[in-house]
Amino acid sequence: MTGTAVVVGASMAGLCAARVLSERCRDVVLIDRDPLPDGADWRAHVPQGRQPHLLLHAGARLLEAWFPGIGEELYAGGATEFDVCRDFYWYQSGGTLVRPVSRMRGPVMSRPFLEATVRRRVTALPQVTVRERTTGTGLDTNATGRRVAGVRLADGSTLSCDLLVDATGRQAKSLAWLKELGYAEPPVSRVTVNTHYASRVYRRDALPARDWKAAAVIGDPATKRLAMVLPWEGDRWIVGLVGINGEVPPADEAGRLAFARSLDSPVIADVMAASQPLGEPVTHRFTANQRRHVEKMRRFPLGWVMIGDAVCSPDPIYGQGMSTAAQQAAALGACLDRYPALDRTFTRRFFRAAARPVAVAWSIAAGGDFMYEGTTGEKPPGTDLLNRYVEHVSVAAQHDAAVCVRFTEVAGLIRRPEWLLTPAFVLRVLRYARRGPAGV
Repeated sequence: MTGTAVVVGASMAGLCAARVLSERCRDVVLIDRDPLPDGADWRAHVPQGRQPHLLLHAGARLLEAWFPGIGEELYAGGATEFDVCRDFYWYQSGGTLVRPVSRMRGPVMSRPFLEATVRRRVTALPQVTVRERTTGTGLDTNATGRRVAGVRLADGSTLSCDLLVDATGRQAKSLAWLKELGYAEPPVSRVTVNTHYASRVYRRDALPARDWKAAAVIGDPATKRLAMVLPWEGDRWIVGLVGINGEVPPADEAGRLAFARSLDSPVIADVMAASQPLGEPVTHRFTANQRRHVEKMRRFPLGWVMIGDAVCSPDPIYGQGMSTAAQQAAALGACLDRYPALDRTFTRRFFRAAARPVAVAWSIAAGGDFMYEGTTGEKPPGTDLLNRYVEHVSVAAQHDAAVCVRFTEVAGLIRRPEWLLTPAFVLRVLRYARRGPAGV
């Protein structure tokens, strides 16, 4: 068992890391610069928290394993139980995907509600101490400078630790601290996509009859428009309108409704027209997919790792951030079990293990963004061919349940993308794609 671990950042990545470390460390200290609310309140430094979030099935499974009964706790608090195939109206590539019953079930709720629930569970762990309004400013190391010995804080004190986990998001604040010690930053890949979000919450009542619980309408890539509606606790909807590479959703309600009406399927516009808005629209801009290739670092101090968006921050429209962070936390636990000495082998093995789910998310998000004109950056090999094939898959999924389920499993990070390329599956896709788009 490792001695003391400090996790910097009480995001979902930090919370998952603290949970994993609680079984493997004598003490875990989770620090965050923000005040941490008791309930499902917004956090000032998490602006994306006001936008739609979907916990993919891969992430939901890990949370249930780490926090038994958390699904029922979320449902009791107002989360919606959701079969990601049966209960999701998904329009893409000119038609609506079929909706078979699947085993991929889980909760849908706002991100602040999910974070608050997970945070209460983590705070209750006897090995974990949570310190809010606590800002890290640098690293202490041993005499050789090769091993982390503690985290310096803004109040002048130091938190001693054997392991530091940086969960500070895209900024990855510990990299600046490492630079002061003479360590180079890892190589970075960026795919630039100018994505604008404009989301608004509505009351979830008096709606037209429907047999779905959430919906997404993906416009033709040439339109650079898409929209989604997800159920939130408190009998609310959140409707997110998204414009890509030059398209900016309007903030006024008449313009928002016209934006939604411009899409080929009317379901989201119908929800907006029949629902009472609650509060004003909230905007958010995402400028680039970013991946730090920590697995390629040659020099690093022992007892230091990064996790979550600090490693990879993919386009949020694919909904992968929280689930990928959970998968990285699971990899951290597995590597600590095998290499508890926190030596060079542990760090290398962890970064390589964490890179596997990150690579999947990157291939889906960064590759998918190249469907939109104006996206720039290093294009992964075979992206154009793969995107054309995915169009066939999404058309086939409008006719065949087996194709739909596997397509959804890959999008939900349950299966790797290679499962879309097995010979038998490719033949099935081509057979059903010949039927053409199914329409609304």
